[in-house]
Amino acid sequence: MLNFIFHPVTTFFFGAIVAILFIVILLVSCTGPNDSAKIVEDYRTAMKKAGANGPAPGTAEEKAAIERFSNFLKNVGTKSYIEENTAKVYTEGAFLDDTIATHYGPEEIKKYFLKTADTMTSFEVTIDDSSRSGPDHYIRWTMTFAAPALAKGEPIVSVGISQVRFDSEGKVAFHQDFWDSGKNIYGKAPFVGGMIGIVRKRMND
Repeated sequence: MLNFIFHPVTTFFFGAIVAILFIVILLVSCTGPNDSAKIVEDYRTAMKKAGANGPAPGTAEEKAAIERFSNFLKNVGTKSYIEENTAKVYTEGAFLDDTIATHYGPEEIKKYFLKTADTMTSFEVTIDDSSRSGPDHYIRWTMTFAAPALAKGEPIVSVGISQVRFDSEGKVAFHQDFWDSGKNIYGKAPFVGGMIGIVRKRMND
């Protein structure tokens, strides 16, 4: 009996089971409360706070605001550009939610993008088109980026839309991204990506 208990194969499987149980317990303990309603409330509150005082449709001011924001998106992987232009693009108290994190004001937003740029080895954004509905502008883009910690450093391609409201000076007061960060960020991370893949497979069965 003791030989069976201390056999290398038995020890390996027992260790594997303990490790899996530990990981499951860790994941469960890290699961936060359901704050989805609060997230939507924060989104609507920030949108309301941003107001509807942006440039009028079809004006040169509107065109300049869209171009300034689009150029910023294209250069989010360049640290010197972020340093020099964040405060020119985002107004004081601006709201940013890129589905990964939420930040307020150009200083916070700048630090976040600088930190993000540090993690990437390449970054490219193509602006596909834009449209307007009331005070909101919707900029559709394609993003290709690479980071050593994701997908073994291979390029990741994703599509998304940025909902933007400008202030009277053409600066961004509200910026909400819509894209599948679960599939393209967390889904490419070691271990976490595997867990997400299992959940997606079960949902598709």
